[in-house]
Amino acid sequence: MTTLPNIGKPATNALQNIGITDLEQLTHYSEKTLLQIHGVGPKAVRILKETLESQNLSFKNTELPKVNFAVLCTLNCENAPKKKIILDYLIAAAAANQAVLETLLVDTLSWIKPGESQLEGKTPFIKAVINHRQDLSSLEIQSILTHGREASAHGIITDKKGNKTYFSDIFLFSSSKKEAKIKQITSFVKTEKIIIQINKQSYSN
Repeated sequence: MTTLPNIGKPATNALQNIGITDLEQLTHYSEKTLLQIHGVGPKAVRILKETLESQNLSFKNTELPKVNFAVLCTLNCENAPKKKIILDYLIAAAAANQAVLETLLVDTLSWIKPGESQLEGKTPFIKAVINHRQDLSSLEIQSILTHGREASAHGIITDKKGNKTYFSDIFLFSSSKKEAKIKQITSFVKTEKIIIQINKQSYSN
């Protein structure tokens, strides 16, 4: 594995924060994705691109749906329709994209958050997603599993303040058909907020 070149402390920390510590890992992400990570600027990406080329490597060319945050996903969903639906849902939910969510969910959707009240209906769910929209830095999708009418996914959402939300969703489709819509979502969520401590100095005259 090849260590990252000198791209400045902010950019290095931003990449390390999402688990990127060596050059080879960058081949899983597009240039546009890296530019959307808070703390990674054009100069850092240019240095990374030049270093990749010197090692006969390159950024990933395949683009995910356009959003204003980085989507970190190394999964290949092109030949797995149900996985692609889950991928599209996760990105649309993070972006609060009502138009896309409308196409992926049944009208009678059930949203379950264990320990909290259950929400019924696609429209109330989309409204809740829009109301809780965050200013994101990245969406990292770590796994998507599907089997018949069932699916699951988990990952990490990081906002621009560095706060992380760890999520795990369990999905039930309306049928086993490849074009089936999502009928039920059970969500487990844990948020980890960054606490900034300010040291106060006292001065005596």
